Amino acid sequence: MRTLVLGFLAAAALAAAIAIPPARAETTHIVTNQGVREAIVLRSRQGPAPTVVVLHGALGTAERTARTSGFAEAAAAHGFTAVFPQGIKRQWNDGREAHAAGVDDVGFLHDLVGSLVGRGVTDPAHVYIAGISNGGMMTFRMLCEASQLFAGAATIIANMPARIGARCLLRKPVPVVMFNGTADPLVPYEGGGVGFIGARGQVWAAEETAEFMADANACEAARALPLPVNSWGEQVRVTRIEWTHCRTGRGVALYRFDGGGHQVPGRRQFLPLFLGPGYRGLRAADEAFAFFYRR
Repeated sequence: MRTLVLGFLAAAALAAAIAIPPARAETTHIVTNQGVREAIVLRSRQGPAPTVVVLHGALGTAERTARTSGFAEAAAAHGFTAVFPQGIKRQWNDGREAHAAGVDDVGFLHDLVGSLVGRGVTDPAHVYIAGISNGGMMTFRMLCEASQLFAGAATIIANMPARIGARCLLRKPVPVVMFNGTADPLVPYEGGGVGFIGARGQVWAAEETAEFMADANACEAARALPLPVNSWGEQVRVTRIEWTHCRTGRGVALYRFDGGGHQVPGRRQFLPLFLGPGYRGLRAADEAFAFFYRR
C-alpha cells in the first residue's frame, strides 16, 4: 500500500509540473492483440528522420514523459523525431515476475517502429530507444529480443530484469548509456528486489548490467572518470564509467550518481525524502544524445 500511495503522489507531482503540449504533436495508433494502442509522435521534419522512442516509467504516461523528461526538447534540438508510446495500465511488461504479465509490449513496440518506418516518418538505420525506470527495464528487454531495430539505447534509473538477462542474446551489438543512483530505493544499484520492500521482481546490479552490454558490444577496456563538482552544496557526486575499444565504436557508458536516488538527472526532483536526491548538473536526455552521436 505504501508503494502504491507514493506512486500516485509521484504521479500527482509530475502532473503539477506539466507545461503546454507541443503544437507539433500527433497521435499514431497501432492495432494489437490487446486492442488499439497509441503513441505520441513529435516530428522534427518531413521525410524519414532519426528517431528516439522514449518509454515512460510505471504509473507515468506518454504525455507526461513528453512534457517532463527533456527528451522532446533534446530530440528537436538534434533534428530527431521523438516518439512516446503509452503502456497498458501505465506500465510495461519488462519481464519481471508478474509485472504486466500477458501484455505483448515487445510486439507493440516492434510494430510501432515498423509503422513509423513504413509511413516514411523514421529512418530505419537511425532508430534509438530510451526508457525511465520501468521503461528503462523494458528498454533492456527490447535490446534482448529485438536489438536489430535499434542503433543505440539509453536507460535511466533502470537495471536489467533478472529473468530477461538470464536468456538475453542480442542479435547485434547496440551501444548503451545508463544513468543510475547508488542510493535508489526502488531500483537497487547493487541489484536485487525492486520496490520499497523488494517485491516487484528482481534485477541485476547496474554495473553487472553495463558489463553484460559491454561484452555484447565486444568492448575491451573500462575506465572510471569522476566528473567535476558543479557546486559545493551538491550532495551527489558523478562518475562516468565507460567501456571503450568496442565493435560499435561508441560502446557502453554508465553514469554512477553516488548518493543519487530514483530521480531523472537534470530534471525537477520528486519526493526526495522518499525517492532520494536528484542531480541538476547534467541532463540525462542531453547526455544520451551526445552519446548517440559519439563516434
